[in-house]
Amino acid sequence: MKKKKYYFLLLTAAACLSFSGCKSREKVDLTSSHTEAESMSPTTAAAKETEAAKPEETAEEETKKGQSSASALSVRSQIATHKDGKVSIEYPILSNLKNADMEETVNNLIKEKAIQILTDYEVNAASDTVAVQCTVVSLDRSRAVLTYEGSLMTEGAAHPTALFYTTTVDLDKGVLMGLSDYADAYTMAGYLVSDDCVVHKPANSSEVKDYLKSQSLEDWWEILKQCDFTASGLEGFPQAFSYENEGTIYISVPVSHAIGDFAIVSYTPDTK
Repeated sequence: MKKKKYYFLLLTAAACLSFSGCKSREKVDLTSSHTEAESMSPTTAAAKETEAAKPEETAEEETKKGQSSASALSVRSQIATHKDGKVSIEYPILSNLKNADMEETVNNLIKEKAIQILTDYEVNAASDTVAVQCTVVSLDRSRAVLTYEGSLMTEGAAHPTALFYTTTVDLDKGVLMGLSDYADAYTMAGYLVSDDCVVHKPANSSEVKDYLKSQSLEDWWEILKQCDFTASGLEGFPQAFSYENEGTIYISVPVSHAIGDFAIVSYTPDTK
């Protein structure tokens, strides 16, 4: 009897120890798993947020850098107006030139040529009326192409005279460019009297073409040799002006008042 009782006590103790050991192991496993989940989740979330935000920040920074770079490379222009009595002449003021030391030289040259008509035509600002508008045809880091169009009405004149003139400025050297920099005067004179001549303004006018052909090649040659402010030995205001834009050469030539005082022809070298 005592042996059975002792045996029973031993079984009971073994069962208790076995039950206690199981619970202890389960508690360790659960605690370990819970700790791992808490430490990984915030790290993973933060990493996802960073990855999502990074492209936007990079794109924004690149955009700002691109805008800053474009701004740094772009020459800027602002239209100013020379006013004196009845005279009003527009001209551009350039800034942000590649060579900052050339800025004053370039702007002085631009204004000087924009208003040169006043001295060459001996304009009286109190009694003569001049109205000229400026167009910036093209502007890059190396060159500015400018055209001026308007009218001059002198005191006592029966009608105003239409005006058109141009300046092309080499922004690296601070000097003017002219017809001789991109065309030959004699070749252009021959083009003016040819059937191939394209009248740019007024658009393909037959009257202008007839007028051009009514003058001799030699007459036009003499005029084109004195084309632009850059002409050698120039006396007075040029009768003809030129500019080049996107591979096409434009030349303004004098015509009769009845057909507009001036006409502009265009010439594309690679098509002739």
